[in-house]
Amino acid sequence: MPTLPIRTSAPNVPQIECGSCQQKLPLRLTTHNEPAAVWLCAKCNVPFVACCVREALLKNAQLIRLDERFFDVSGQPDISLSARQQAIKLASRPVNASHLDKRRSERVVQSLVVPAVKLVDGFVPVEEPFQLMVANLSREGIGLIHSEPIDSDYLVIEFSPKSKSPIQVIVHLVRQRELTPPYYELGGEFMVRLGSIATH
Repeated sequence: MPTLPIRTSAPNVPQIECGSCQQKLPLRLTTHNEPAAVWLCAKCNVPFVACCVREALLKNAQLIRLDERFFDVSGQPDISLSARQQAIKLASRPVNASHLDKRRSERVVQSLVVPAVKLVDGFVPVEEPFQLMVANLSREGIGLIHSEPIDSDYLVIEFSPKSKSPIQVIVHLVRQRELTPPYYELGGEFMVRLGSIATH
């Protein structure tokens, strides 16, 4: 499975400061033809076309969030309840004892559908958003089900996408296994939760 490209040296570009609230955001302007995304200041909702500063994001992810356009799956057919139930049943089959031993906290079975998008270097969304089924949740991570394998190590998913303040989380995919076709189970670790659009 591909990984994010590793930069030999970070571009010497200062972090962006929100002109409205004067907060230094974990974002920077692009250099040359770098891909970028539309990020919002979580406090002011001001948009910026920029790249993430990875180290700053890990410390201050609450200051920014991705624009809702990256989670728009409104033109896609809904995943039926029966398909969700079938996929959850497959994902709930017992796994080997050594795998269970690696789990740090209890997993709670879920049956949710969430929008997601793949991320590349700079945590920039690529390709079209798609729907994932959530099989289980724990404090540290998430079990997901999709109809095909995912060729990216990082995703951003959005919980409660129809609410006024949806929750965006960057997930690091650590494993994939094929279930009964066409389903794949994905195991992910929560990396950071992005900021809430609601002001405080």
